[in-house]
Amino acid sequence: MSSLIVAVGGGGDAITSAALPGILGLAGSPVVMTYSWDRLMIDPMPGPRSAAEFTGLSAIGGGAFEVGAETTPVPPAGSSLPRLAAELPARLVLLDPTAGAIGMAEQIRATAAKFRLDSLVLVDVGGDVLTNGDDPGLRSPLADQLALAACARSGLPGRLLIAGLGLDGEVPHDVLVTRLADLHAESLPALAGPQVDAIRHVFDWHPSEASGLLAAAASGRRGSVEVRDAGDHVVLDASTTAIASVGLHPAVAVTPSRHLVDTGSLDEAEKLTYEITGISEIAYETKKAERRSTSTVHVPNDDDLPVIDEHARTAADRGADFISVRRLSELLGATTLDTFTELSRLLASHRPESYEPSIYRTRRNG
Repeated sequence: MSSLIVAVGGGGDAITSAALPGILGLAGSPVVMTYSWDRLMIDPMPGPRSAAEFTGLSAIGGGAFEVGAETTPVPPAGSSLPRLAAELPARLVLLDPTAGAIGMAEQIRATAAKFRLDSLVLVDVGGDVLTNGDDPGLRSPLADQLALAACARSGLPGRLLIAGLGLDGEVPHDVLVTRLADLHAESLPALAGPQVDAIRHVFDWHPSEASGLLAAAASGRRGSVEVRDAGDHVVLDASTTAIASVGLHPAVAVTPSRHLVDTGSLDEAEKLTYEITGISEIAYETKKAERRSTSTVHVPNDDDLPVIDEHARTAADRGADFISVRRLSELLGATTLDTFTELSRLLASHRPESYEPSIYRTRRNG
């Protein structure tokens, strides 16, 4: 069977999806469906973007549209998808949640028919898609659960792939190992350097943390990484690059997604998810966007290098071998896509021995 890939969490999962054809036995460039649901530094508007918020989309049918390099979000919205369409070895199709799981299922069926694909492969980096709804660290269940529900509703056979267990810091690694065992997960070949060579450069400008760390691990990086604005630590080791596969419908049966299969709007899906989990990521993003609207954005420059060196030293004192570039950007106040990209350029130019896409070496233990 030939498969349509559905990146359940948005742009970061789409980047990883573009590295998987060899592992999945797919020929040519894969077709990847994904949300335009970016971090606020890319898109200052909370929540996902709909097809109506773009120009230059190519109609597929069934409410589905392909994203191209010439596609443009309507201001003030932002989106990483057009640039990803230009740079990734994949074709990207917008997953628009406006009409809930019902509308998304129609888009999935239409896309599969257009490209003559007869099965689905869902991709999640981190594993929070397998939440039971009660996990204490859960922060962003809506996107994953709605995508899972829509895929189940589409009627197409499918499987769910989990990579980088625990990298998103929402559901602990050990908890995910147990849930995968309960679902009788199968192991696929681990992600390795050759698979990520074609995508690694994207993290020079794209701030997806979990997918960037997965790519770093696939390139052989090992150690503790200080991440996010909270400064949590995640570990890159041999298990990070493992890929587990579970059946689509068994996964739906044990996650909140089973309650979203009949939703007809994003609002309905969001309300149900909040009732189940107590979490509204759209409300969180709205509050964060309001705070950012009154904050000053810092453009990184040479004067920041000693500050960066000090952040690296203190991270090393806390036991980190690396600090994510995303965390450095938060610490410096470089909170837009342009300033994040400028930070990466600054590090590549002035600290090449420590920098590589998505991570910065702290020189722990000398």
